[in-house]
Formats: sequence, structure tokens, C-alpha cells
Amino acid sequence: MRIYFITIVVTALVIGTEAQTPSLVRRGSIAAPATILVATEQLLIAADGPTIRVVALDGTESPATISRYDFTEAVLGLSINEDLALLVANSHDGLLRLDLSDPTAPRLTGNSPTRGQAVGVATSGSQAFVADNSLGFDIVATREELTRVGEYLADGFPRGIAASGNLVFVADQPNGLVVIDVSIPEIPEIVATLSLGPDPITRVVVPDGASASQFQPAIACVVSGRAGLQVVNLSDPSVPAVAAQVETHGQPKSVAMRDQQVYVVSENTLEVFDLTEPIRPVLVASQPVSDQTQQVAVNDELVFVATPEAISIFARPE
Repeated sequence: MRIYFITIVVTALVIGTEAQTPSLVRRGSIAAPATILVATEQLLIAADGPTIRVVALDGTESPATISRYDFTEAVLGLSINEDLALLVANSHDGLLRLDLSDPTAPRLTGNSPTRGQAVGVATSGSQAFVADNSLGFDIVATREELTRVGEYLADGFPRGIAASGNLVFVADQPNGLVVIDVSIPEIPEIVATLSLGPDPITRVVVPDGASASQFQPAIACVVSGRAGLQVVNLSDPSVPAVAAQVETHGQPKSVAMRDQQVYVVSENTLEVFDLTEPIRPVLVASQPVSDQTQQVAVNDELVFVATPEAISIFARPE
């Protein structure tokens, strides 16, 4: 009996494919210039110089400006609360408040002079924190009349401000990220300082979203001159630590956070990173944008990026 051994050789053809990062779905555009943006689910507020434009987000592909308001000084910072009260850092005019409950007719409802030049504003609950160009920040009660109830005197120069719960975060030049407890507004207390050495921090952002400002954030993002975008672990706010450096397309121009995602405009690209694991940022979307893009804002469904001529709208990645 003969036994035959048959060898079958199977050749597998493997085609190499380079994984591509998904882009965002474009939803429309707005013919309005903007250097600062802030968004709710119903409204987009675009500031350009001393002028703000109010845009109704009604689901159409080309939402239109429904009102505008002109200040005497340049708008340098914006924050809006759930009651549609817009807090405006209005340079040498201090902190101003616009009532947008009727967005077709913005109404000035308060002002609080600041010690110097108001260059930024963050809100948490019924308080606003107004960054001064060189003096720290004012603490202003916003529930009824705008009333200055406290102040934080900085050693350096505030270049960015964010707030959540009872904590305020200041991008201080040259000291780095300063964490301040404002639970007693008359006596704000420094909780911690995170120094990045000679690398100046230019911006700090914390997660936004429904009720996010009522809780202590677990992470923040900072932008600095050399390191670019970094994730900071705030699980213990008394010992903040850099968790990761985010490798962006270029030097970040504008950053926004929504829940566990961070949105970054750098050079001609908008990138979205998932920070569910802060030590491992994951790029989930990348979108080419104009070289002139300077600002990004986010709500629950949409992403807005602005140039001096127009605002583009994209769907948030799932």
C-alpha cells in the first residue's frame, strides 16, 4: 500500500491599509466674524471686538443672527449660565451682564467695575470670577445685582481662568496653574500650584456640560508655550499633576472641553481627543479647517469653529 503525503501551501495576501482618523460631519455655517465663542443648546454667542451676535440654533443648516449688542469696550471673555445670563469681561468697563431670556432683544442687567482690565470670566453656580490683566481675579455674586464679594491677588499675571464647584483655576504667568478654593469668597485660599518651569501657561479649561460646573473636575487641560496641550490630573486638587501631553497637529490656538472630550484648533486642523483615560489621550476625529481659524466652542450636539469671516458648524463625534 502506497501512502501519499500531499502538502497544501496556502498563500495569504495581506493588503496593508493605513488607519485613517474619521473627520467630522459638516452641518452648516454662519456668516459672522468671531474672536470669542460660547454655546448653549439653543444659542451661539459670537464676539468680535466690542460687538456680540446672538445666533439661534434652530436645527437649520444655515442658522442666522437674530440680534446683536454693541459695547463701548472690546469683549475679552464670555460665560453663559443656564438662565441665559451672559457674563462679559469687557476690558476697562469691567464685568457686564446681558439678559438673553429674549434672545432677540439682549438687555443689560448689571455691571461690576473691576480693579483693572477684565480679560476673562468663568462662572460656577451663582458666582463669576473675573480675571484681571495683572491683579488676579474678582469674585462677583450674580444671583441678583452684580456684587463684588471677594478678590484673589495673584503674584503673577492671569492669562486664563476656569471654574468648577468651589475651585477656580488660573493660568498664571510665570507661576503655572494655580488652584484656588473660593468656598469662602471673602477669603479665597490657594490649594496648590503646578509649575511647568519656564514654560508659561496661556490657557486652562475644565469640562463643560450639563451641571458639570457644580462638581469638582477630575481633569483639566492647560496650554503652554513649549509643551502645548497637557492633561492635568485633579483627582486630588491639592497635588495636581500632569497626566499626559497631547500630541496635537500644531501649537494649540483654542481649546474647549465637553465631558471627557477635548477639542483643539491648531494651525489648519481641528482635532478631538477622548480623555476617558487621562494618561492615554485618544484621537477620535480630525477635521481640516481654515488657516485663519482661531476659536472653538462645543455644546451637546455641535462643534463651532470661527474665523474672522465666518463660523463653521460640525456634528460632535459619537
